[in-house]
Amino acid sequence: MARTIAVDDKLANVRQALENQGYNVASLKEGLDKAAVVVVSGMDDDLLGDQSITTKAAVIQAAGLSAEQVINEVEKAIQLRY
Repeated sequence: MARTIAVDDKLANVRQALENQGYNVASLKEGLDKAAVVVVSGMDDDLLGDQSITTKAAVIQAAGLSAEQVINEVEKAIQLRY
């Protein structure tokens, strides 16, 4: 069964790479509640500088990582959780 990966909309290259690997990918708004892993850009500050996301899923910050590195981190997170 494919796990859902919620990906920040700013990370189109990561989204495409995950889809190419067969992952079920959703936006943060649509997939946060059902995601096994959440990938954020690291640029999601609110007006107070808060970067918090409330979820039980593993959260990966993609800042400074290539799409391939993000996929490796997603695979590690899935192996650890399931």
